This record gives sequence, structure tokens and C-alpha cells, in this order.
Amino acid sequence: MKTVQKILLILALLFWCTGFVQAAESFQTTSRGAQYKDLKPGTGEPADVGDIVTIHFINWLENNGVQGKEIYNTRKDNKTVSFVVGTDKVMPGWNEGVIGMKQGGRRLLKLPPALGYGAKGVPGVVPANARLIFVIDLIGLEKQ
Repeated sequence: MKTVQKILLILALLFWCTGFVQAAESFQTTSRGAQYKDLKPGTGEPADVGDIVTIHFINWLENNGVQGKEIYNTRKDNKTVSFVVGTDKVMPGWNEGVIGMKQGGRRLLKLPPALGYGAKGVPGVVPANARLIFVIDLIGLEKQ
């Protein structure tokens, strides 16, 4: 790899990482402890309880406040996830985390264990009481 290409790659990585650090500094917190930061605003009506949302997401374990091991990425399998906001069909943090998002938006979401997989975790994948980080892209929104 040429020196110029290496420098450009390093700069790109620094800008990408800086974006996550800056995002972490300006999180909003829900009443139950989910933290979120909009990375890209969407358009149209905001998602609310009862709406059907379709998302893509990347999920990591949190490791001392930063993203650790990647758990799942829906884009790798080209499979979106749809759910009714406010139901018990998904983890509580997703319900809180998508409220207010607009279609086309991207959100960085940090969840405490109680809003993720809790004390049970997911055996062999997510340890008990793990804190989670998500980047959620709101692909579709059906108002109900």
C-alpha cells in the first residue's frame, strides 16, 4: 500500500472513531436509562408507540464505554427486523430506542442490562448483565 493511501486510511479511521466519541459526549437519556444520539436525522413523522418499524442494526457488547465484540449485523444477512413499538416482542431498549426516530434516520443507542438481555444474557453469545451498543437505521415506518 502506498504511503499516501496509508495516511488517507488512517485519517478516515480517525474521523470515524472521533464521530463515535463525539456522539458519546452528547447522548440523551430516557427515564429508564437508555442513552441515544442521532447520527443522521430522518424525514417525516417520528416513530411512536403502536407504530410498525423496520430496522437494520449492528449490535456490539459494550466494553468500558466503547464498542467491543460485534454480536450481530442485519446487513450482513440482508435481513431487516420489523416490530410494533411498545410491545414485548423485542427487548425494552429497542422500544425506547426507536421512539422519535424518523424514516431514513440512524441512531447510536446504549442500553443498560435491564433494557437488553438482562441477568440471563444469551448463553454463549451475550454474557449476563451485559451493556449493549447498537447502531439502528430506521428503514420503514408505518403509522398506526
